[in-house]
Amino acid sequence: MNKIRVVHVGLGGWGGNWATHVLPFHPDVEPVGYVELVGDKRTQFAERLNQPISMFHERLEDALAAGPVDAVTIAVPIAMHEPVTRQALEAGKHVVIEKPFTQTMDEARGLIELARQKNLVLAVSQNYRFYPAAQMVAGFAHSGIFGKLIGGKLDFRRNNIQTKPGAGNTNWPNPMLADMAVHHYDLMRMIIGADPLEISARSWNTANSPYRDDPCATMTLTFPDSVTMSYRGSWVDAGPQTPWAGEWQLDFERASVFWTGRGPEPWATARDRVQIKRPHDDIEEAPIPDYPLHDRAGVLHALAETIRTGSTPRFFPSGASNLGTLATIEAALASAAAKGAPVRVETVA
Repeated sequence: MNKIRVVHVGLGGWGGNWATHVLPFHPDVEPVGYVELVGDKRTQFAERLNQPISMFHERLEDALAAGPVDAVTIAVPIAMHEPVTRQALEAGKHVVIEKPFTQTMDEARGLIELARQKNLVLAVSQNYRFYPAAQMVAGFAHSGIFGKLIGGKLDFRRNNIQTKPGAGNTNWPNPMLADMAVHHYDLMRMIIGADPLEISARSWNTANSPYRDDPCATMTLTFPDSVTMSYRGSWVDAGPQTPWAGEWQLDFERASVFWTGRGPEPWATARDRVQIKRPHDDIEEAPIPDYPLHDRAGVLHALAETIRTGSTPRFFPSGASNLGTLATIEAALASAAAKGAPVRVETVA
């Protein structure tokens, strides 16, 4: 089966990781070009990837003109998400864009409509969807095997207290409510199968924090059928670090499910764990299946399947389906700005 020919845009920290850890090894794609504004990075990555410098371009239009291209993967600062994605779509290419999708709902809607008009696949790299524990728990919720979902809680903790100010992502805007929690919002939506109706959020910074914007937050998210989720997240928590998906408790009518996932590479699925606690029974460990194409490799596999078959696989993070995640970000930010006042998601959607 022919591979999907991909041009990758962005060779910064995360974009460079796409280039070195994901694209070269994927069974469904063939990287045919790279785009990066900084000339030294183009040279550096040509050497790291052992590829000719002719594959590395300053402008996307040059990469697209260099040879046949099917799709573009984009990992650039969020201010560039809309214009670069639009350029790729207008050139007739399928797109995977890093999260968060765009800066505004209007930008996202415009890109979704453009992809629809051109009959192209537009996906958002919600990579946490592509882990075995997350998909197993979503299956529990959607099948009703434990009865109706009542609600639950989620804790996320990292220990970036000693990070130097300005290093890494410490200057990113809204590092918890917009950048990190976007993964958790999206997992909630995937598992519950619905968008939140209302959010109450508070965020804050700490004296020992290297972050410019608030790295800590608590939220209450209300979903249809009175499903309520509580959330605590922090980049500067001294407690035991959670895996990147966080630590979850989901309470159903006939059982509670405890789960976590997405550990560190190169064995990221090794931390995936699902436990089931029925009333009056001991906790049961659910067997975790093998899941070789996980994380961004899972996103790319789903993209390739969608392009080849014309039908979207389960949990596929299309641009259209990601609107609910983007609206959740907007509502959380609005509530935090209003000191925790509840915000209806429909008012920002």
